[in-house]
Amino acid sequence: MRIVTWNMNHCQRSESSRARAWAYLRDGLRADVALVQEAQPPPGLAQCVYQPINAANPRYNWGSAIVVFNPELTLRARPRIAVSKFPQGDEVHDSHPGTTAIAEIVDTDGKVRMTAVSLYGQWAYMPDGECFAAPTLHRIFSDLSSLLLRAARPRVFVAGDFNATTQIAADGPWSKVEIAEAQLAFSRASVLGLRDVMAHTRASRPALEQCSCAEPKPCAHVRTYRNGNRTESRPTQLDYVFASQPVLAELSSCVVVDDVAAWALSDHCPVVVDFNTSASLAPIQGDADAGV
Repeated sequence: MRIVTWNMNHCQRSESSRARAWAYLRDGLRADVALVQEAQPPPGLAQCVYQPINAANPRYNWGSAIVVFNPELTLRARPRIAVSKFPQGDEVHDSHPGTTAIAEIVDTDGKVRMTAVSLYGQWAYMPDGECFAAPTLHRIFSDLSSLLLRAARPRVFVAGDFNATTQIAADGPWSKVEIAEAQLAFSRASVLGLRDVMAHTRASRPALEQCSCAEPKPCAHVRTYRNGNRTESRPTQLDYVFASQPVLAELSSCVVVDDVAAWALSDHCPVVVDFNTSASLAPIQGDADAGV
C-alpha cells in the first residue's frame, strides 16, 4: 500500500494547476491513499474525508483531506466532536475543524489497515503580528489523545504539513519560542506512541546539505518546503510523517519527492510512503539531482 502526503498549496494555484496536481498524485505518484493539506478535493471522488477550514472565506476555503484512489480500499471516517464534549467510542475531538481529517483505511476483507490522520498546523497569530503553528499543533495532539492512548496498541499513521521546524536561527524572542514549542510538539508525538518515519529512514537518503539546525550532523531533516518556491531558499522541513510501532514495522520505504515535477505544482513537495501490507507498486525512484 502506498500513502502520499502533500500540501497542495490550493489558494495559490489556478484551477488547471490544481487539476494537474490531482492527476500527478493519482497517475504520477501512483498513490493508493493521499493525505493532503491546503487542498480542495475535486467533486466525484468516491472515497474522500474532507472539511474546509472556512468555506465562507475564499482564503480558507480548503482544508485537510484523506482520499483513496485504489478501488480495493475504502475509508471509514472517525466521528468528530467539539472539545467541550467527552469522547465516546470512536469519537475524536476537533479543536480546529478542517485542519485534520481522520479515517480508517479498510481493505476488501473488512480489515482496518490503519487509522490515518492528515494534519495541517494552522498558523496562530500573536498580538504583535508574529505567527507560528505550535499552539495549534499542541491542541491537535490533545485531540488525538483519545485515539492514541488506548489499551490496545493502535495502528495510526499521522502525516502532513506541521508548519513547525527546529531549523530556525534563534535570533529573536519568537524564534526561540517557535523552536522550543516545535521540540515540545515532537516530544508529545513520541510520548503518544508515534515515531518519526523520516528519522527512522534517514540512512536511505543523503544528508540535507546546508541544514541550519543545531542538531549533530548528519541530522534527519529533509527539504519539503521552499519559501516563495525559490530554489535558493533555505532548505526547510515543514512536513512530517509519524507512525505507531505496529505500522512502522510494516514500512517498506519513505521517499521525499524533491524534484521539478513536484515543485511545479506546489511550494511543498510530496512524501511517498510504501508499506508491505499488500502487493505494493515499486518504490518511487527519485531524480539523480533530487536528493532522494
